[in-house]
Amino acid sequence: TLLTPAVLSLVRQCDAVAHEILRDSGYQRRVSQMPVVCVPVHFDRSGHETSSRRSIVVRPFVTNDFMTGVPAVPGRDLPEPVVDEMAEKIRRVSGVSRVMYDLTAKPPGTTEWE
Repeated sequence: TLLTPAVLSLVRQCDAVAHEILRDSGYQRRVSQMPVVCVPVHFDRSGHETSSRRSIVVRPFVTNDFMTGVPAVPGRDLPEPVVDEMAEKIRRVSGVSRVMYDLTAKPPGTTEWE
């Protein structure tokens, strides 16, 4: 995706929403890192219509050393209502098509999205 000012604004808004909910829930210290990633995928559209909407991926990650780690699993590491609130409020940000939750561990993934 082209990193235009509008795309950067979208990611910043979504990142602020996700981290505010995590902080307000009291679970911020249980998550080591939570990248909020924008991907140029718009779901729920018909045919070949063009769109500037994007999907957002949230990846709460738990690690002691950043050499290995596991995703913060809803219902185990984070309460499902907290995850649901994140998805709901991010979905309200103008330009968001869908919110996805990344459950990739390290290894095989990285601590960041690459």
